[in-house]
Amino acid sequence: MVVVTPRAFLPGLDAWLAHRRAERTVHVEVLEELLGSETGVDDAERVKRRLHARWREGARYVLLVGDVGVVPVRFMVLDRVTEPAFDHAFYPSDHYYADVAERDGSFEDWNAARDGHHARYFGEVRGEKNKEGPIDLDQVDYRAELAVGRWPVRSVEETARIARKTLLAERHRVAQATLAPADRAPRAVFVHCDGWIDVRARLDRHAEAFAAHGEVLRCYDGGDRAPRDPHIAELVARGPAFVFHSGHGDPGGFDRSLRDASLLRQTNFAALPVVFSIGCSTAVIGPQPPYEAYLDVDGATHRGTNAGEVFAAPPPPPACRQAAPFDQTSIAERSLRESDGGAVAWIGCDTGAQPCALSLLDAFCESTQREPKARLGDHWANAVSEYHARERLAELVPTADWYPPSVFFQGMKFVLLGDPALRCSDGGGAGDR
Repeated sequence: MVVVTPRAFLPGLDAWLAHRRAERTVHVEVLEELLGSETGVDDAERVKRRLHARWREGARYVLLVGDVGVVPVRFMVLDRVTEPAFDHAFYPSDHYYADVAERDGSFEDWNAARDGHHARYFGEVRGEKNKEGPIDLDQVDYRAELAVGRWPVRSVEETARIARKTLLAERHRVAQATLAPADRAPRAVFVHCDGWIDVRARLDRHAEAFAAHGEVLRCYDGGDRAPRDPHIAELVARGPAFVFHSGHGDPGGFDRSLRDASLLRQTNFAALPVVFSIGCSTAVIGPQPPYEAYLDVDGATHRGTNAGEVFAAPPPPPACRQAAPFDQTSIAERSLRESDGGAVAWIGCDTGAQPCALSLLDAFCESTQREPKARLGDHWANAVSEYHARERLAELVPTADWYPPSVFFQGMKFVLLGDPALRCSDGGGAGDR
């Protein structure tokens, strides 16, 4: 395992590091030292080159300790049709750090197109504005060699809090294995809110698979079990291992449903869930330039098109760190760092999500059933790699519609906030990674 952290956050990691080192080799990369010794076009590439080297040595898991104002993030690019933005949009993507290698093992830089402004644009996806040429302009390999998670912390105190929550949650999962089945916490809560499509039957299929290993709770829109905030908070308080959400969302929570204030008041501290939400924007981790205010790679600030700025040329790309006042946040970040309650980990979209994200949820759920002893990051890396195959990303071509490029970069705009080595099953044993 590799941990990338600023030196100032190291004291908050002591107990967690001791626990992980009892399981596996852990390399701690102090961010300041790493950046001073690696080469690359910017700090994000320097971090990735170190991760690529560690992957070649056998690393599987990566934890980035710091939010996007602390530990660099890569912004991928879409040719989104928005005239004031000169038809460009940038989205933060930690998948950049998971996809470290080409098929032959060489370094994957996400930057195959380098003429003109493209030299500073990474992970370019086209097909919404530009109908000629490939959707995958930068020839991104996409498949995850590393299981990457981020703790979106801004201080050593927040680091210590998430570390403590992670240890409590993992010990709780181990303890569950000693209980009679009737005494164990629920395996999962499935929440279905109003959305673009009705996926209750699809969620039912996954719920039935989880039910083979323990109690499953459903909270669907309609009828007496409508997914309202107090009811879902009550279900989460029972300590499910997972909460799966489908339907509309926003940075404050599930649409007309579970909100961040209720989740943060969770008091069953040892039994915090992993949340997987395919609602829009529940896992915002940074700004969305050039619509929102941002700091560019040249050090200039921009108020963004939402505030009236107009770009007459390709916008300068955002810097790979976006600290206050440019940082943005969401229920996902808050649920990890701002309370002893909340969640222990969150997988979600940092911008608008589309129905194709259901393929990510499908693959994740199936991975948990197929490999019950695997860790959280394994299931997520499996889901993204499987998404590439199921949605036939290598075969996508532009059409008159806007949707094909959105299908392509769906997995790039989802993020895992949490420890990728977190144990998901009730106990370890044979086959545990």
